[in-house]
Amino acid sequence: MADIAFLLLVFFMVSTVFRAETGLKVIIPQAEAAKKIPTKNLTHVWIAMNGIVSIDDALITKDKVSPIMNRKRQINPDIIVSVRCDKSTNYGLVEDVFDQFVEASVLKISLATTKKRG
Repeated sequence: MADIAFLLLVFFMVSTVFRAETGLKVIIPQAEAAKKIPTKNLTHVWIAMNGIVSIDDALITKDKVSPIMNRKRQINPDIIVSVRCDKSTNYGLVEDVFDQFVEASVLKISLATTKKRG
């Protein structure tokens, strides 16, 4: 009986696939220095060059950012937003999304970059 339970346990461990967030395809800008942020309390926001916004893999319009982030802040007051923005995105769009963050009182924001090599 124990060997069957063990085999089932191994089977489910091997066959289970964990879904990772994919987000949007964006080319993140480079920076001279980068700092890692904790993954706890983290929400990912992607802003694509063509104006598409995604929060944790859900495509939304930029005017829906505030209600969604307000709900997330009510659930978790220590929420940190990691913004991954394409380097060619119009800054007006980024400013509109940041205004939605302020409206939702989400003020812990991290801009994702890649570290320059060399």
